[in-house]
Amino acid sequence: MALLLPVLDDAGRRRIDFAAVVRRLAALRAWLASRLVARTGVRLALVQAVAVIIAFAVAGGVAQVAVRLIDQRAVQERVLGEAVSLQDEFVIKGSDHLPYTVNKRSRLWRGFEYRLVGPDGTLRAGRLPPVPAAEGWSKVRDRNADGRSREFLVYSEPLPDGSQMSVGQDLASEARQLAAVRRTLALCGVLGVALCLLASYAFARGVWRRVAAVVAAAHQVSLGRLDVRVAVRSGAPRDDVDELGGAFNVMLEEIGALVGQVRQVSTDIAHDLRTPLTRVRQRLDRLRRASSGNPELLASVERIDADIEEILRTFDSMLRLAEIENGRGMAGPVVADLADIASQVGEAYRPDLEAEGRRFDLRLSPAPVAGDTQLLAQAISNLLENVMRHTPAGTPVRLTVEARDGAAALRVEDGGEGIAPKDHDVVLQRFRRLDPSRSGPGSGLGLPIIAAIARRHGATLGLGDAGPGLRVELVFPAPPRAASPRPEGA
Repeated sequence: MALLLPVLDDAGRRRIDFAAVVRRLAALRAWLASRLVARTGVRLALVQAVAVIIAFAVAGGVAQVAVRLIDQRAVQERVLGEAVSLQDEFVIKGSDHLPYTVNKRSRLWRGFEYRLVGPDGTLRAGRLPPVPAAEGWSKVRDRNADGRSREFLVYSEPLPDGSQMSVGQDLASEARQLAAVRRTLALCGVLGVALCLLASYAFARGVWRRVAAVVAAAHQVSLGRLDVRVAVRSGAPRDDVDELGGAFNVMLEEIGALVGQVRQVSTDIAHDLRTPLTRVRQRLDRLRRASSGNPELLASVERIDADIEEILRTFDSMLRLAEIENGRGMAGPVVADLADIASQVGEAYRPDLEAEGRRFDLRLSPAPVAGDTQLLAQAISNLLENVMRHTPAGTPVRLTVEARDGAAALRVEDGGEGIAPKDHDVVLQRFRRLDPSRSGPGSGLGLPIIAAIARRHGATLGLGDAGPGLRVELVFPAPPRAASPRPEGA
């Protein structure tokens, strides 16, 4: 077995690593608890199996009592008939001939054992052990020559000359019948439990797959995919899993419609406000030129222009996020080296980073990825801008790209204050910022855009502690095997 792991001791002899066996058994127990017992169908099958075992146990008990009563009645009838036969022998041939008859019948062994005791209490014939009852039915135990215990059902009655005649029969046949009944019931119980488990598995296997499909769809929805749907059987009859899947699909339709309306309204507002805000900036530009001789007015104009530029940047981020989520204007996926993309973006940001006194460390190794190279570059840009915006000058930054089990991993780490683990999910939501006064720079859309790009590429986004600082990691799935890295536009 795989559980028995032979190893060599110091002398080169083979022995079993029992610690490893215990670990494997614990792992098997944990797997059974998480994968099998956690399923409702398995628990129901186990409950049914226990019910079958209890039913067969009760049936076995009742059957044993019934068989014992029937056998005892049959034994009593045979013993009583033999006793009557000996009484007739006593009446016809007298008391002197009875010991001969008893010994003769004992040698022939007709299935009975006898004990004839004279009026003075001496044993005259037979091999039965002493009988406690002087008259009526009793049970007697003794051991044979092999040392095995025997039990006799004995009928005793006095004879007219003062003697006592006892006739008994071994109950071994009854014990064998009861043992056969127990074995039969145990075998039937095992077969019943096996059939119950097999029937439950055959019935629940398809249900498990369909429930797993619903769970997988719900997981995709939790990742922001509102376009997934659960397969529902169209023909009748429809069971409760179909009803659950249908209700789930209807819910997704409603949620998708509501989210689409909210996104469309946000996009329309951002798009419609860009034109008047652009006109305001043009008028501010004219006002700036006209107020060149008034330093206070010029400073006010500069502050207003900076605020409007921040609003326009927010609108641009909203429009870009809508494009990413809707897939509009996206280029077809190509297989490229993520390290090359990161190198180009990192070198473009290096002057700005180093101008703020930051140490910028690039650690790049080839890592092929399939996707939109413009979106990948934007994700890296957003990560670096996020560091520049939310960490003080002089904070070191590290950009790492590496291949990991065929996947491409992108990691940006800074030496700032970081984000508490309880706030990791918060910063991935739109317009959510940790600054309660919202007085700092930024619109709260940088990380949500990165999350949208990750979803578009099927990547996982994780936030962690860089010790100190924040670590943001994107892990992209391995590209198709048939594809090979090629430059964009080739």
